Amino acid sequence: MLKKLLFTIVTTLLIVVNINAQSDTDVLITVGDSEVTVGEFKYIYEKNNGKTADYTQASLEEYIDLYTKFKLKVQKAKEMKLDTIVSLQKELDGYRSQLASSFLTDKEVFGKLISEIYQRKKEDVKIRHILLQAKSHGPNKHKSAAKNQLQNIKEQLKAGKSFSAMAKQFSQDKNTSKLGGSMGFLTAMLPSGFYELENAMYDLKPGEVSEPIETKLGFHLIKVDKKRPARGVLQVAHIFKKIDKTKPGDAVKVNKLLDSLYLVLQNGGDFAKLTMQYSDDKSTASKAGLLPPFGIGVYDIKFENEAFALQNDGNISKPIVTSAGMHILKRMDKQKPNTKEQLSQKYKQKIKKYDRYAIAQDNMINRIKSASKFIEHKNVLSNFANSLDKEFYSYKWKPSKILSKDLLLAFGNDAKFTISDFAAYAKKQTRSRSQFDKTKPVKEAVDDIYSEFVKAKAYEYEQKNLEDKYPEFKALMREYSEGILLFEATKINVWDKANQDTVGLYSFYEQNKSKYIFEKQAKIGKYIINTTEKNVVNKIKKCAKKHDIQKTMKRFNKDGVELIEYSEMTVEPGSKELVGLNYKKKSVSETIFDEKSKKSSFKKVIEILPSRRKSLKEARGYVVADYQDLLDRTWINKLKKEYKVKVAKNILSRLIKK
Repeated sequence: MLKKLLFTIVTTLLIVVNINAQSDTDVLITVGDSEVTVGEFKYIYEKNNGKTADYTQASLEEYIDLYTKFKLKVQKAKEMKLDTIVSLQKELDGYRSQLASSFLTDKEVFGKLISEIYQRKKEDVKIRHILLQAKSHGPNKHKSAAKNQLQNIKEQLKAGKSFSAMAKQFSQDKNTSKLGGSMGFLTAMLPSGFYELENAMYDLKPGEVSEPIETKLGFHLIKVDKKRPARGVLQVAHIFKKIDKTKPGDAVKVNKLLDSLYLVLQNGGDFAKLTMQYSDDKSTASKAGLLPPFGIGVYDIKFENEAFALQNDGNISKPIVTSAGMHILKRMDKQKPNTKEQLSQKYKQKIKKYDRYAIAQDNMINRIKSASKFIEHKNVLSNFANSLDKEFYSYKWKPSKILSKDLLLAFGNDAKFTISDFAAYAKKQTRSRSQFDKTKPVKEAVDDIYSEFVKAKAYEYEQKNLEDKYPEFKALMREYSEGILLFEATKINVWDKANQDTVGLYSFYEQNKSKYIFEKQAKIGKYIINTTEKNVVNKIKKCAKKHDIQKTMKRFNKDGVELIEYSEMTVEPGSKELVGLNYKKKSVSETIFDEKSKKSSFKKVIEILPSRRKSLKEARGYVVADYQDLLDRTWINKLKKEYKVKVAKNILSRLIKK
């Protein structure tokens, strides 16, 4: 019985999973011979409606109507062979190239890096290291020597030697070697150039020692001492007193003072007032002792430990001694960890400059190579490198004209590249070639440029296959492709026709001219007075209130002096030109003086014009827009007769959320 019940439950679950898995492939709308699946509709419905995509019946039916009209136009565009126009194909290729590049890096590189940082920021890691320096652009033999020495040190560690003792003896990091290589607690993100070190410290378990790790400083062995939940970011205020070590008894004196201040604080004393009165940190005393937010590794470890030991905002520490002096701390705020979205915004622009971005790209390239069954012929590259000399480092270098067409590498069966292709690429890398250390063997420089060539071609290969791998990219490209077709078809059938069909436009205007009416308009006169004398300005304004412009100008513009500049305009109610005026004849605004031009101005309502019908010329913009709407509706009705439209009601009902 139990076995039968379990079988029934499993079978039911499989049916449910199958229904859910297949639902996005169900055909919701058919327009002519074009089908719209549930997946396509949901994508565009949610994208364009955002938070209002509530899947109610009314909302779905409204959007189905809109999307059906869109699809009708796209269907017509394809029948018109607009998708075969070369210029439109090039436009789409341009969009695809831009989208593919950003999509691939956002999806495969940036998104994964943000998820990784988010997880790592949950943990602090205490490590030790042994550093042997080696130039990143130096000869490989120097790197090999450092790496081999570290391998030898690791063997000694396995044999029982102390990591701390070996760090003191061999590490070339002067800051940490005397501490047995201890770097204290670290947390993500480490600075650019140390991503591989960060990877190792999060991958290793406490007590484990890494393989040699290359950073921009050289090669490291690291040992993880301890891991703990991340302390995060904290903000505290402090009362600080220096200890003058040259004065006997000063430490005791400071200690007594801070003990007494601590007692005052415990009894309700004002931290801010005591800070202003006693703190030696003048940069924060006026700010109630408030320090900037900080994470681990910023301050003295005693200061850090005491600060993060405070459990709640407002908690106050006992006096503590650090290398700087003595402090009393008050916890002000413990910041919440950033969400993935916040981290994404924070690092969106700058993360591409970090080494982790390039390394993540390399990981992506390796995945592409593996998935595409990548092959390469290193002997062909080696023969090419052997034919070169030091001139390869110069901008003058050119590949031989008799270079072979031997196959160098291939991604699957579609993307094949010869040694000639690589030579042409290397020729363009003038800057890279000139930056190599000239003591570096040419073959090693060729290998470095070849690595970049492989990356570039892998990237191109992957971009061509994005539609097959990512449904969201396929949807995005469909949206762009159909958008271009829609624009072109609408331009031909609606926009151009409305502007070019003068007879049709005039006929439409005649049938609807009662819609195009000027409301009562105001004719406004603007007076600009070219003087700084207020009494003259007042006289002109007084005259302008009573008389028309001709009489006013005749009185004041004389003897070749143009005191008054005048202009008129006709405006409708609500115009900004009416600000400061009453909507009635002879209304006059306040006088405004312009400091820059040293001129005064005011406005006057000359008359209120009666309502009237607009001419076609005056209303052309509105008439064309309305005529386009008519043409669009007429076109849609015609398309509905031309192509059969069907909505699967049973599938639609499953989408409705009640």
